[in-house]
Amino acid sequence: MPGPPERAPDDAPPPGWRPACAAEPLLVSAVRTGPALRVLTGGQTGVDLTAAVAALAAGLPVHLVYPRGLRTEDGPLSPQRRQRLRGARIDELGSAEFTDRTWTCVDLADAVILIDPAGGDGCRETARAARCLGRPLLDLSGLAGRRAQASPAEASPAGPLVTDWLQRTSPRVLMLAGCRGSLLDRAGLGPVVTSLIEAVIGAARRWRDETGGPGA
Repeated sequence: MPGPPERAPDDAPPPGWRPACAAEPLLVSAVRTGPALRVLTGGQTGVDLTAAVAALAAGLPVHLVYPRGLRTEDGPLSPQRRQRLRGARIDELGSAEFTDRTWTCVDLADAVILIDPAGGDGCRETARAARCLGRPLLDLSGLAGRRAQASPAEASPAGPLVTDWLQRTSPRVLMLAGCRGSLLDRAGLGPVVTSLIEAVIGAARRWRDETGGPGA
């Protein structure tokens, strides 16, 4: 009888995964061309989609990287969602595996912001990939949970926190990752997470405008 699926140790990539420079060289060139701050997501429902839409509204370049077939948790990328993402660059990988997509996105990024108040498996994999690949990680998951308990008038510390972190890490490619939409809906955290993402994107836009962005 076959055993359970092979799982990589915490300090190693998943079996069969190859760095983006080897597996997706054209994608590396597309994502990393140009000095201005750009936002990268894995194209999924929930945090990924909300971050991409907010970044587009803020005038930041946006890249979305999907598994083969433009897979999301509820099927291929729909025409309605593609319309919401108008202006973003959309790419799909040769692999259809979500784990490979996660590792490739982290590999492409200079730094990662994680928003995971509902405890998603993919988010844990994002954190593991960041540790393994040496990417700075700012985990705002606890902040999202605290915001759910805060009064509407209470100011969010997300902006100053993100600005300070960006000043220290100075990323050209900033990955935003987090819970998929179904998890956020079940936890009733959609509005809180949307507000937090808007604060993060606002801080990133101000940092880019005030500093000229990385590579300026």
